[in-house]
This record gives sequence, C-alpha cells and structure tokens, in this order.
Amino acid sequence: MFDGLITGVLARVIADSVKVEKLTEIRLRVGRRLLLMTTSKNEPRIYPRLAGGAYIVTKEDIDGIILRATNLSPYSVSDEMIKGYVPSKRLRIGVGGEGVSDRGRLINLKNVSYLTIRVPHQIYTAADAFLQEIYDKDTLAVKNTLIISPPSGGKTTALRELARIISANKNVVLIDERYELACVSNGVPSLDIGDAEVISGVPKTVAYENCIRAMNPDVLITDELFRDDEISAVCDIIRCGVNVIASVHGDSVAAIENSVYKKLTDVFDVAVVLEKHPVGSVKEILRL
Repeated sequence: MFDGLITGVLARVIADSVKVEKLTEIRLRVGRRLLLMTTSKNEPRIYPRLAGGAYIVTKEDIDGIILRATNLSPYSVSDEMIKGYVPSKRLRIGVGGEGVSDRGRLINLKNVSYLTIRVPHQIYTAADAFLQEIYDKDTLAVKNTLIISPPSGGKTTALRELARIISANKNVVLIDERYELACVSNGVPSLDIGDAEVISGVPKTVAYENCIRAMNPDVLITDELFRDDEISAVCDIIRCGVNVIASVHGDSVAAIENSVYKKLTDVFDVAVVLEKHPVGSVKEILRL
C-alpha cells in the first residue's frame, strides 16, 4: 500500500477499513487510536479495529514509516523535518515530536511521535465550477486568482487541475515548496500537471525570484501563501506582468481582508472560496 510506505498489519487494517479513493488522511499518534479521515459524509472519521479493539499506534509503526519514506536515512531530510514534513513520492507526511532549538531557532526534531499522512487525489473536475471565471479558452486570458478555503478544503487539488488545463496553452510554473502540488519523486511529477514546469522543495521567496529571472512564465501557480514576505513577493510578481494563481487559508474574502493578506486583494482579480464539506465545493466567487 502507498508504494511500500505502509506495510504489514497496519496496511491491512487500513485497507480493510476504507477504500483508498475515499481516504484523505492517515493520522498516527503513539499510544492512541489510528485515525483515518475520509471524504464520506456519513463516516468522515474512522477508527480502525483489530481483534475486537481499536488499533493502537506504536512507536515502531511511526519509526518504520519514517525509515521507509527516507530510504533508511532520516538525516537526509532533516531540513524538511524541521519545517514539519517529510516528502515521500505521492505523499506528504506531517511530523510532530520534540523540537531542539538554539537561540530561538529550531535546529532539529527528535522523538517523532505524530504523523499526518495526506493522500492526494487527481480529480479532473476539480476546477470545472469556476474555470470559466478565471480562464478564457478562446482568448487564453488568465485572471490573477486567489483560491481560499479552510485546511483540507480542496485548494491543492484545484490548483493542480488549473496547472494541467492552463499549461496546454501557456507557460506555467508550479512553485511546490512542500511537494504537494505535483508530488515530485526523483524529479518527476507523480500526478498529472500537464505541461507545467515544477520547482519543488525550495522556499517560495527564493523560487519566485529564480522563476521570474530564468523560466519566463506566463502564469505562476503557488500554494498556501502564509508569511508576509511571500505575500509581498507575489504582489511584486503580478506587478511584473506575470499572472498568478495562489491559495490561502480562510473561510471567506472578508476574513482575508481583515488580515495580513489584505494587500493581496489589491492586486488579484478574482477570489474563489471553497468549502470543506463537501470538499472542494464552491461557496462563492468574487471579483476583487
């Protein structure tokens, strides 16, 4: 299961509990029940059972996943682990444990006891409800667009589909800092992003500058703007004449306007707000 990342009894328990196409997250906490998150309205949270009781996650479960995800070399991804994740082919693994800091700076993560494995899905209809609002297939015009939703609301899936569609006629570059959009493994995307180019594993602000200078994009697609420097950099990119499609966390345009993201509403053309239930459904589309 999952390219050999999850094996043995744990893999069997998951397979017996939920169909893979409905699985969105696997949450493992040492000494606590295994939790599966799904797209099902009736059963969004599943606690798998084994031999009459709940499956209790062990430290061996977590250590084994990390070893397999890093090809037996956790130190090779220490930079990513400090940022809270480990990339593994099609999957992104969020990690939690004890932080080691030096002068207020996190320098290491030890005793990892929590994993959140997010399972990406290729949904070729993910942008259908709002595509014509932001992309004209006749004139090839692209509007600067913000995709807004709460966590796990379908932002990444929608961005991936937009990259696939728009790259058929435009030079599209994906900035995929955390390996979620294209799920690059050994330099090759694991998911269908069309003819888009990808910059993975690079801090957004560094990738933005290098992209504009060297790759001549018509459209830049990036996920989860968070820090003020990322927001300012995206605003500068739009002023350079490059179209941008980006995502931010939120549940409405009003929430964005009353936060550090306010400056985005001055340069973006359209905001698409997605809802978490059902995942990826459109709540509203607003001209900014």
